[in-house]
Amino acid sequence: MKKRLTMLAVCAAAALSMGLAAYASEDIFGPDNGGDPIEIWHYFEGEADALNALCKDYNAMQDEIYITATFVSREELMKQYTIGAVSGELPDIGMVDSPDMASYISLGVFDDITDDLEAWGELDNFYEGPLNSCRDSEGRLHGLPNNSNCLAILCNMDMLKAAGIEKAPETMEEFLAACEATSNPDEGVYGFAMCAVSNEEGTFQFIPWLYTTGGSVGDIDSAESIESFQIIGDLIAKGWMSKEAVNWGQGDALNAWAAEKAAMLESGTWQIAQNLDDSLKDTITWEYAYVPMPKSANGAQASVIGGENFGVCTGASHRDACVAFLEFMQTAENNADWCEKAGKLPVRGDAVGLKDFWTADERYAVFNESMNFAVPRGPHPQWPTISEALYTAEQAVILGEKDAATAAADAAAVIDPILAETPLP
Repeated sequence: MKKRLTMLAVCAAAALSMGLAAYASEDIFGPDNGGDPIEIWHYFEGEADALNALCKDYNAMQDEIYITATFVSREELMKQYTIGAVSGELPDIGMVDSPDMASYISLGVFDDITDDLEAWGELDNFYEGPLNSCRDSEGRLHGLPNNSNCLAILCNMDMLKAAGIEKAPETMEEFLAACEATSNPDEGVYGFAMCAVSNEEGTFQFIPWLYTTGGSVGDIDSAESIESFQIIGDLIAKGWMSKEAVNWGQGDALNAWAAEKAAMLESGTWQIAQNLDDSLKDTITWEYAYVPMPKSANGAQASVIGGENFGVCTGASHRDACVAFLEFMQTAENNADWCEKAGKLPVRGDAVGLKDFWTADERYAVFNESMNFAVPRGPHPQWPTISEALYTAEQAVILGEKDAATAAADAAAVIDPILAETPLP
């Protein structure tokens, strides 16, 4: 109880200055069941209701623990994990972006729960990629993946057709031609919008371009990798994408597209359920369509795997009960239900078959197809440093501070020594 009170005090004191918002209403998490308090930290926004509902269901079915979930902004959550690794002030269960988990495992944020999960007997049902993002360098598990997602291109077909383009672009040549045809920078209208902000969201949206050109994180200053930076830089130089991309999170880029300030958008699965079918359903009056990320001239094509993991934090109260909640959260049925509500892709193969949600809707079918060529980010203990080098290089090119070759070389100066010591898997 002392740890819980300390954590609540920390959260309350930090709420105004650090953007933490705690939820403790019984309307959200259900009546107090008399169980010991357990807290989850997360940065879900549109998906928060689905997480809260799971907590409420679990609180109703047992009385050993009473679970609440606290929203912490993404940037602040990463800081708190780093501080908590030293101070011991950690939540009982924590959420983390999948490529970052290895870093926080190495800091001691998440407990080794391998034996517990193996005794559960469900691990064979998880896709290998998402599950491996929860492992340390020795293959030990410190959590479970919660969801997967990837990226594709969202097209305003009315804008494309008005520019004389009848079908959504499939190749890089067609994509660039569509960008040119639909751009009118004097009117603040661009062919394309993406997130190039200085955090993991920016890296996430850059990765598909890097691998489509034949580049890679492990060879970031190769001619192919330099080409990926050049493509992004050319979009700006030619007036086909706004420089504001460096300030846009993925939601901001979507807002530009929804305001008809961009004909095409690099978009994720979650934006269907949370935005196109919800917050924007009365705004979007035009025909739109999803297509996979464009193929390069040599036929290469890439998307990127996203998603979040949950782990039991080191020193958690009622550790075994926390593991039991993770197992409940990630049953096939709950994984399918949650991902349907949140507009994400399941991390269990046996969850996909429980609904036709991901195949009957042609929008989600594009993302399912794209998972066949989606690449992971990491996992790597120093992924945050690697990621920073990538988005810093991209921003330098967008802002005209460096040419593509120089930006790539500067990124390589950071990344290469790291990978020489610990290669990517």
